[in-house]
Parts: sequence; C-alpha cells; structure tokens
Amino acid sequence: MVTDQKEIQVNSNDSLNDEQRLQYEDTKQDLPSIYDIHTKFKKNVILFIVSGLGFLSNFDELVYIPALSMVIQDLHTTETLGLSTITVYVLGSCFGGLIWGMLSDCYGRRSIMLLALCGFILSVAGSYFSSNIHIFLVARVLQGAFICVTTTVGQATIADIYQPNERGRAIAFFYAFYFMASIVGPIIGGPLSYHFGWRSTFIVVEILTIVLFILYVLFVPETQQYIIVCNCHKMGTKLLEYDLLLKPKLQNPCLALRYLKETTILLYIFVLAIGHMSMNVAQLSLSIQVSKAPYHYKSNVIGMLYLPLAIAKFLGSIIGGILSDYAAIRYMATLRIDEGHVVPALLFSVLTPIGLIIYGWSFQYGMHVSLPLIGLTICSFGQTGTRPGIYSFYTIKYQQYSASVIAANNFVQLLLTSIMLAFTAITVESIGNGLYFTTIAMGNILATTVPVIIISRKIRLSSNICEKMPGQSTPLISTDAKQYHE
Repeated sequence: MVTDQKEIQVNSNDSLNDEQRLQYEDTKQDLPSIYDIHTKFKKNVILFIVSGLGFLSNFDELVYIPALSMVIQDLHTTETLGLSTITVYVLGSCFGGLIWGMLSDCYGRRSIMLLALCGFILSVAGSYFSSNIHIFLVARVLQGAFICVTTTVGQATIADIYQPNERGRAIAFFYAFYFMASIVGPIIGGPLSYHFGWRSTFIVVEILTIVLFILYVLFVPETQQYIIVCNCHKMGTKLLEYDLLLKPKLQNPCLALRYLKETTILLYIFVLAIGHMSMNVAQLSLSIQVSKAPYHYKSNVIGMLYLPLAIAKFLGSIIGGILSDYAAIRYMATLRIDEGHVVPALLFSVLTPIGLIIYGWSFQYGMHVSLPLIGLTICSFGQTGTRPGIYSFYTIKYQQYSASVIAANNFVQLLLTSIMLAFTAITVESIGNGLYFTTIAMGNILATTVPVIIISRKIRLSSNICEKMPGQSTPLISTDAKQYHE
C-alpha cells in the first residue's frame, strides 16, 4: 500500500505535466473527500469542544494572574520567583507541545488528547496543594506541559475536518474562544482570589477540565486523516485523499523542529513568535505595574482591567479569520498562490508595535491607566488578527503533519516568551518600561518587514505569470510534495 502511495505521490507531484495532472484529477473527481466524512453540524460540535479546550488553556494561565502579588506574599517568595511561575508554565508548554504533536500525528488525536488531559487534572491538584514556591513551580511546569495539548492537537483536529478555504474561519473561532479566556479568567480570578484566596482559582480550573473531558469523550471522534482514510478503505470506501497520505512513523519529538528550516514558513514563525512574546510580556506585566505606585490597585480591580484586552482579542481573531479566508479565495482564484491567507495577517501585525510603544511610555511616565490599556488593546487586536491566517497557511502546506508543524511554531514562540519573561523585571528596572517595550516593538517591525517584501514580490511575479497563462487551473486540495515526506 505504501509503495503504491509513494509511486502515485511522485507521479502526481513531480513527474506529471499540467495536462496529465488534470487527467489524474478527473479520474478521482467522483470519489468522496475526507472533508465530507462529518456533517456540518458534527463539525461544529467538534469545533465547539476543541475551542472550549483552547479556552481552558488560556484560562488556566490567566485566572490567577490578578492575584500574583498574593501568591508572592503567601508563599514568602520574591517578585522574580513569582514571575517564574509564569515562565516555567510557558516553558513546560514549549517542550510539551513537541511531544503531543508528534504523538498525535502518529497515533491519532483522540487518545493523545485524553491522556494529556488526565495528566493535567493531576497537575492542577498539585498546584492547589503546593506548600511552598518550589513545589508550586514544579506543578506549574507540569500544568503547562499537559495543557499545551489543547492548542497543538486542537488546531490539528480543525485542520483534519475543515477544507483549506474554510479553515481560517474555523481557526479564528478556536482563537476567539482561546482569547475569550482573557475576559473570563481575570474577571473571575480577581474577585475569587480576593474573597477566597488564590488557591480557589485552581478549583475552578479543575471543575472546568473535568466537564470538557467528559464532553470530549462523548462527542469528539478520532479525526486524524490517515486513520480515517484507512478505516474507510477497510469498509470498502476509497476517499479522494487515499493516495496522498502515507503511514506516519513514531519519531523523535525534536524532529518536529526540522520544519523550522522550511523557508516557506520560517519567516511567518518569527512574525508570530515575536508578536506572541510581546503581547504576553506586556499582558503579564500589567498586573504587577498597576499594583504599584501610582496606581495601587487590588486584585479584584486588576481583573476588570483585562476586559478591554479580551474584547480586542476576540474581535481580532474573528475579523482576522474572516479576512484570511476571503484573501485566500481571492488570491488562489486570481494568482494561484497559497500565501493569500497571510496577507491580512501581515497587515494586522503592524498594529502590534504601535500598541507596545504606547503601552511602554505610558507606564514610564505614570500616566492615567487608560493610556497603557489603550496601547495594550491595540497590540492585542493586531496580534490576534495575525494568527488565524498564518496558522491556516501552516496546515495547508503540511496537512498530514499539521500537529507537528503547529508544535514547532509554538515551541519557538513559547521559548522566546519564557526567556523574555525571565528577564523582564530586571530589564524594566534597569532601563524603564518605555525603552524596553520600544525595543520589543522594533523587533516586531523587523520580523514583519522581510515577509512583506517577499509576499509583495511573489504577488507581482504570480500576477505576471497568470497574465500569460490565463487558462491554467489550480487543484482545490493542497498537493505540495513537501507535506507528504516521511
């Protein structure tokens, strides 16, 4: 079977000319597609549940942030170690994602998701019962390592069931839920910590996890495309993608990082990584900054300050996803390029450095809290509008190994975030908020400039080619040979 698949793959991607390719596609046009396996209602149910798990991931990270100063006091530790509880959480997510991505690409989405969620339930209990900062740090590392399965496998699940021209909206919905936790987390966590102590936040996380675990068991089937194709073939149904998928093999999790050398996605990985780091560093420092002079806000008030940020993230995700699908259809139809998804994303990314500069200098001069909030809101809107298009582009280019590609991307952005968080307090104390966040803003501008130049050039070249070859058609499913390599 694998030999036949390899032969067809080589022929369909390397050796056939345009006429032969069209003939090859015509012989398969009557076959059902893997994207037709589930009804629209079933897809929506799956999307809703995995988006709920994405919500859980961000909720777990943010729900106790308004009470970070209380954690520092209760565990008798320093501000640096207090921020380290966030750093190690992000670091655990960074490396855990590589493992879950590789395992889910090989063994399927469902079993790996359930295994990781069981580990997460135990690690949350460990955080609740932590008696000192050292035990709490270990529990937070494990929490991050387990909960990152929701973003890695969750987005891969979306890529399994939604066609490329629908994927931007689906991923946008996922991130809308993910960033909705920015509203619910601090708003619940602030008053909850104020009245019942910071440990009570982990009880809420535990209950939410158990509910989502049950829903996942009941309503989310296996979606990994190779497994589905083989199951249908055993039952006598051959799917359109049968000849394009190869049997995955168990590999070293670090091999997922090989996708970082792929020039087609590397530049966009840095756009997301630097933007994600910038937004999170600013967001996590907000709690500490407003608890000091001249603000002196309590945890219940700090929680409310995150409300405009969460609204901006929610709207950014939805608008970014809609525009990315629109641009993808337009550029595929007129210029026949896959990068249409990332055009709106690069436009949104311009807002990130603008917001960072406003945020940093507002705190530098102790201005009214509304000014840094406006800056962080602009930054958050731009960054979340960037994500759906770029993630859609990843999963289209590397469909069969989408979880590994997403894990490699998340590894870079989470590692960079954890490193910057470790040095944020010291650096801000040395050079001030204004210069620090301006420097980060310059990094965002440089990261965005290069892909903008490349995309602009590719659009011009494709436009010239299409003018000379107006009758050439493009397949509806991605057949990039690289995405099917073992």
